[in-house]
Amino acid sequence: MYHYVGSPQSSGDPHAALWVPREEFAGQLATLRAMKIRTLSPEEYGAGLSAGTLGRSVWLTFDDGQIDNYSVALPLLAEAGLRATFFIIAARSLGGDANYVSVSQMKEMISAGMSIGSHTVTHPRLARLDDAALREEILGSRKRLEDALGIAITSFCYPYGNLDDRVVAMVEEAGYALATSTVRDNRNTPADRFRLRRAMVQPGRTGLRFRYLFSTLYHLVHARKNRNRWRKSAAR
Repeated sequence: MYHYVGSPQSSGDPHAALWVPREEFAGQLATLRAMKIRTLSPEEYGAGLSAGTLGRSVWLTFDDGQIDNYSVALPLLAEAGLRATFFIIAARSLGGDANYVSVSQMKEMISAGMSIGSHTVTHPRLARLDDAALREEILGSRKRLEDALGIAITSFCYPYGNLDDRVVAMVEEAGYALATSTVRDNRNTPADRFRLRRAMVQPGRTGLRFRYLFSTLYHLVHARKNRNRWRKSAAR
C-alpha cells in the first residue's frame, strides 16, 4: 500500500509519513525485480487468490490518485517494467482538481499497463453514511470512472480503512471483485476478498526493511497485532 511518491508539498504536511522519496521507490522497484516478484493486475490477483497460485507476486496499490502518482511513480514503474493499481477519488480527478490525476493522465496510465480502481466519490468515512449516500459513494464512483475511462472498474479501496458489515455488503453488491482495507498483513485468503489486508510502505523502507514486508515474520507479527485489536474491540 502506497500513497505518494516524492517529497511532501510543505514542511507542515500532515501526510508527510505517507510520502515515499523518489529514490527509495526506485530502489524498491529494483528490489522487486531482483527478488523476481511479479506485479499483478486486480484481475490476476483475484484469480491467484482464488486458485492459491499467487506465489512470488504482489499487487502494488496506490491510494488517492494524487498527481505524483502520474508524474513520479508512473515513469519509474514503466522504466522497471512493473505494474500498479491506482485508487481514484472520482470527484477530485473527474472534477479537474490539479492536485489529482486527470482523465487523460489516467488513460495514459492504463495504456502503460496500470490499472484504475475506485476510492469513492468524495473520500468520506463510509460507515458514518446513510444508505443513499453510501450507495452513491460506492456505486456512483464506479459508474463515473467507467463512463469517463471506458473500462470496467473491478476493485475498490475503503477511505481511511473505515468499514463495517453494511459497507462491505454494499461493495460486494455493487459488483466489485476485490476491496482493500488498511489492516496490515502480507497474506490474504479468498474469504478476505472484500477486506484485503496490505503491507503499508512508508519512508525508510529500504534494503532489508523493504524485503521484510514479504517475509513470514511480517505476517506473524501483524497477524498477532490484528488478533489483539479484534479482542480489544470485541471487549468494548
